[in-house]
Amino acid sequence: MSDNFVQAIKAAEVSPGGMKAVELNGRELVVCNCGGSFHAIDRRCGHMNAPLEMGTLDGSILTCAMHCAQFDVITGEALSGPVPPYLGDETPPPRIGALLKNVGMLMQHIRTEPIATYNAKVESEWVWVALYRHLACVRRPSTVRT
Repeated sequence: MSDNFVQAIKAAEVSPGGMKAVELNGRELVVCNCGGSFHAIDRRCGHMNAPLEMGTLDGSILTCAMHCAQFDVITGEALSGPVPPYLGDETPPPRIGALLKNVGMLMQHIRTEPIATYNAKVESEWVWVALYRHLACVRRPSTVRT
């Protein structure tokens, strides 16, 4: 095995559509199983730093559990910003309404950044991850405004 790759987990530990957080040489990553094809990404959301393994994986699209921002785990691209929660049709109490207005004003300045991806491969029933960032995932200026 190349010196660039580190043994991460047994492939059988993550079923198709599943994810698992790992720490490799001090770096927090998530190993994703996209229908038998393994990919590794930074563990933290490009929007608000939430743990991405708590979200859902549909094909190669990962949806963050915190605000529903979406990312492509193959390219690292931020596909969408967060989805605002539906609070119903009722008017909130004045103090809550003021708080929500303030949070909304602050959130409009927060961008959803792409996430870093890492090369991953399966060999001898193990997922191996290269601990250098894949060039395709370098943070690009094409970020999604929330």
